Order: sequence, then C-alpha cells, then structure tokens
Amino acid sequence: MENIYTAYTKTVQGKTYYFVKKFITFPEFNNVPDVLAGYGMHTDFDTACRIALVNDANIRLRLLNSMLVTTEKAKVIEMIPAILESKIVTR
Repeated sequence: MENIYTAYTKTVQGKTYYFVKKFITFPEFNNVPDVLAGYGMHTDFDTACRIALVNDANIRLRLLNSMLVTTEKAKVIEMIPAILESKIVTR
C-alpha cells in the first residue's frame, strides 16, 4: 500500500482555490484502482492540505513546488477569433 498525492489550482469567481487529493494505491495487486482517501479545497494551501489529511510537511512542500513548476511551464497562446460565416438557404 502506498499514498499518492496530487494538487492543482483553479480560479473560481476571481479567487484562486487549491485542490489537494490523497489516494491510496495497492501496487502489489493487479487491476485494483486507486482509492480516494482525502480531498481538500480551500483558498489557503495549508488548509486544503489539512482538509485532505496531508499532514507531512515534506509532502506539502513537494506538492506546492510541483504546482509552481507546472505554472511556469504553462504558456498562453493568443487565439485569433474565427469569422463565422452564415449561409442562408432559400427555396
């Protein structure tokens, strides 16, 4: 049995929320899905971790660093809006 942790952010109504998930995985068994053991959402990262039952400071730091690296790798590509052509069919 092992624990897997994920964390990400999402902006909801202009506020940034942290989402933290804790999964239990069983690598010794084949075809057994991961089990969600904790889930936290809050505007404060530490509070989201507490809600998700992530108490280890090293794991929290690793999750926070992984989100920062992901944010730095993200790139915004400006899209030019397509011109919508409408066809009117008459008979």
